[in-house]
Amino acid sequence: MSESLLDIPAGVPDSVPANSRIYKDDCMYTFDTPENNDLGLDVDLKSYQAFSRTDEYNFTFENYAKTGNNWYLNINKTLKPEEERNKLLYDENGQKSQKLQKLEVREVPDDELYDTKLSIYDAADDISYPIEKLTLRFQNLVNEILTANSSNRNDEIKQWEQEIFPCEHSVDVEQFDVGTVDLSRCAECELTENLWICLHCGTLGCGRQQFGTALKGNSHALSHFEKTDHPVAVKLGSLSADSEDSCDVYCYRCNDEVKVPNLAEKLLRFGLDLKSTVKTEKSLVELNIDQNMNYDFKLEGPDGSKLVPVYGKGLTGFLNLGNSCYLNSVVQSLFDLESYQNYFADLSIPDTENPARDLKTQLLKIYDGLLSGRYSKPGSLKGDDYQLGLKPSSFKNLIGENHEEFKTQRQQDAFEFLIYLLDKIDNEFGLSLNKELNYLFTSKTVCFNCKHGSSHIDLADNLSVNIEDKVISLDEDTGKKQYEPVNFIDCFRAYCANEAIEGYRCDNCGSDTAGVAIKSGGFRTFPNVLIVNAKRIKLENWVPVKIDVPIEIPDRLDISEFKAPVFASDEVEDEPDSEDTKGTAFEPSREALDTLLAMGFPETRCLKALFNTGNNSAEDAMNWLFAHMEDVDIDEPFDSSQISPQQSASASAGPSQDAIDNLTAMGFSQQLAKKALVLNGNDVNSAVEWLFTNPDDDGVIVESGDASKAVVNLSKEKEDLKEQLLESGDSTNGKYELQSVICHKGTSPHTGHYVVFIKKVIDGQEKWVLFNDEKVVVCGEDSLQDMRTNGYVYFFKKVQQHS
Repeated sequence: MSESLLDIPAGVPDSVPANSRIYKDDCMYTFDTPENNDLGLDVDLKSYQAFSRTDEYNFTFENYAKTGNNWYLNINKTLKPEEERNKLLYDENGQKSQKLQKLEVREVPDDELYDTKLSIYDAADDISYPIEKLTLRFQNLVNEILTANSSNRNDEIKQWEQEIFPCEHSVDVEQFDVGTVDLSRCAECELTENLWICLHCGTLGCGRQQFGTALKGNSHALSHFEKTDHPVAVKLGSLSADSEDSCDVYCYRCNDEVKVPNLAEKLLRFGLDLKSTVKTEKSLVELNIDQNMNYDFKLEGPDGSKLVPVYGKGLTGFLNLGNSCYLNSVVQSLFDLESYQNYFADLSIPDTENPARDLKTQLLKIYDGLLSGRYSKPGSLKGDDYQLGLKPSSFKNLIGENHEEFKTQRQQDAFEFLIYLLDKIDNEFGLSLNKELNYLFTSKTVCFNCKHGSSHIDLADNLSVNIEDKVISLDEDTGKKQYEPVNFIDCFRAYCANEAIEGYRCDNCGSDTAGVAIKSGGFRTFPNVLIVNAKRIKLENWVPVKIDVPIEIPDRLDISEFKAPVFASDEVEDEPDSEDTKGTAFEPSREALDTLLAMGFPETRCLKALFNTGNNSAEDAMNWLFAHMEDVDIDEPFDSSQISPQQSASASAGPSQDAIDNLTAMGFSQQLAKKALVLNGNDVNSAVEWLFTNPDDDGVIVESGDASKAVVNLSKEKEDLKEQLLESGDSTNGKYELQSVICHKGTSPHTGHYVVFIKKVIDGQEKWVLFNDEKVVVCGEDSLQDMRTNGYVYFFKKVQQHS
């Protein structure tokens, strides 16, 4: 009599319901995977969430005890023998295979690297059933789960693709009649590659030099735009009969890649038949991949030897998910802080329905992944001894889901992401986690004529300082500039120095004529952790570019001299506003305002831009400024007592029915319209934009975390912390030690590559360690040169004074 086969148990769906998210890449609470955990990964056959078991913990059993779900698909993968793997990693001559350049989310198939063992696990009786002991119906269900995209894979499907749209300049391209066009070389130099044809007049110019690649360029196509104001150009070598949409088109006025409707027809004007063209050069996307693969940040020492990889607690790397190096560097820096480590060490895992949707759970998962040391070990999979790296996919998907940029796979500005992440954490946890970063900064403004003035105290958690960019030499061939080194302490001095404010109207003088005021600033208190952003981004011809000014940064920094300014004996401090207006006046973000002023925008325009964009960031405000440059009232005095659109929206109990009706009239469901309004502060225009960029959203507003947890009153917490710092904050000790530096290589914060240098104790000695995604190595002295020329965000910890 044959042994009976196990059929699908009662209560387990016989097929995966439509739109189900399947979490089968790693455990919901740890970075255990089918590959790195000896017992594999258990996928709940009801919720499709994954859990892991080890000798130390058993999250599978905990889930069973909580939900009663006892049936799991166990996926266990072990590396194939080295001989088989070497056939993939090396060619017939024993040379390492070329790196895979992927324009889609596709890695070497698991079947070629691992042997996979499948079984059904019963958590109630701690019994496993081999796959061959299942009925065909049950095996089909298992196969359905295996072949379906995982939740993370669905979110990363377009990892190396970019969404490119037409712009106002590419939609209506004015073309001119020209004679014969010479397509053999640049019109201004001898270059015959990296050539861009002006879609307006047919002039051929070379592109910019692509750092990190061997592609040459003297920027003559850009120069042509600056001389003629012809913004749209097409890369000659990208033209392909295969697809009109695959051609590289760039708008210099928008400073972005764009599409041109009916491109083939427009190219015929210059004798170019798209149907007969063949692509001869890499596209901009491919070049960006090259850049990310070639930025090595000196992984070799001066004698050519490879820098030594290190392993252990706090020495775990992140895998690059595709332009996620900005996130990797920021998260590594934060979890190096003692305050972060202590906070999460005492925190227990929340009881949530979906851990992938809970920020606290995701941060605890990162804490365990980085600090436990379990995953910090050599990885033989890649043919070298670097770590395999943790994949922070769930965290990235959750943290960026409602952000226009951070939800994409495009490269982002690390400092912008840091500020965004700190805000998200504050809103989730209150100020308890980031309290060590907060300090008080005093701004003082005094009328030059009558000596009356006022002061204002801001609570801040970061500082952005300008970098003087004095050019000392210029390479005529490449256009590369050499800058005079600056001292970091001078950046602080300039930040706090007296500044003349033109167009100041003094209430005390009572004059209609605008005068001059002197503005100064300083630290009322000094934080335990000081985060400083070096503003390396400058606008050149309204195009953001990065300046590689060497910054001399001592290991020890003393900013004690930059204390809060006080009123001199010949100055009069006016009384503050009355209580009835207190708290209603608009207070601009100092960092964002300083950034905009440094770009050359008038202060009135800057205030209006920040006011109308929620006071969130300089980038949002700058976009608003460009869109409202022609407003007739753009230079009218700004009324700081008015209520901003965001304040008005947040004061509302919820979306108005009129606003919902406006969106449903456009064809959107009531549920989806309400979600769009909730996520966009009840602003209809923003909601419409969100709807068109999220057409497949189900309209369900998912509450993350425990519904019973206390609601964070962030405004009150900030006021309480401000009072606490005023009473007992450290106002004297401004001595700091450099702890970590996020560095960037590339011409723009939205391209290139980010890494972070962190000071760690290795074998009883302090050493600088480079975290370059999954590569974690001890630095040599020559590697630290990167910190001088590429340092972007600095973390300082206070040197405690002992009595």
